[in-house]
Amino acid sequence: MARLGKLKTADNLLLRGIQVPLNCSLCSGMLENHSQFFFNCDFSLYILKTILPDFNYFLLRPTLPQTLDFIENSGKFNNAEKDFCFLALSCIIYHIWRERNNRRFSDLRNNVVKLICNISSALRLKTFKWKNRNSLLQRFTIM
Repeated sequence: MARLGKLKTADNLLLRGIQVPLNCSLCSGMLENHSQFFFNCDFSLYILKTILPDFNYFLLRPTLPQTLDFIENSGKFNNAEKDFCFLALSCIIYHIWRERNNRRFSDLRNNVVKLICNISSALRLKTFKWKNRNSLLQRFTIM
C-alpha cells in the first residue's frame, strides 16, 4: 500500500470526504500527504538516512519510489545488501506508519532515537539466521 500511495494519509482521507487534522503527525510542519510522509518529512528522512546511510548522498529528498529504484539499480550493493536494504526500508515504513497512527489515535509518542532503536532491533531479529548477518549489520551500522 505504501508503494502504491494508498495509505490513509490526511490527503487520501479528505478525498473520501473524511475530515481529519491536516498537519503531519511526525513533524507538525507540513500538510500530511503520501509523498511528504515518505521521505519529505524531516522526521522520516532522518530515520531513513540513519538506518541506510547511503541515502545521505542524495542532494534532494527522495520519494518512496525513488528509494526503491535506488536500491534496485544501485551498483553500490550486492544482492545480499539489496535484500537487506529492502528489508530495512520495509521496517522503516512500518515503524513510521505505526508511530504516525500512535500519535494520531492514541496520543502515544516515541522520539526519533527510540524509533531508530526499535527499527534496528527489528532488523537484528529479522536477519538472525542470515549467513552474512554480521557483515550486513556492520555495513549499515545497525550493530
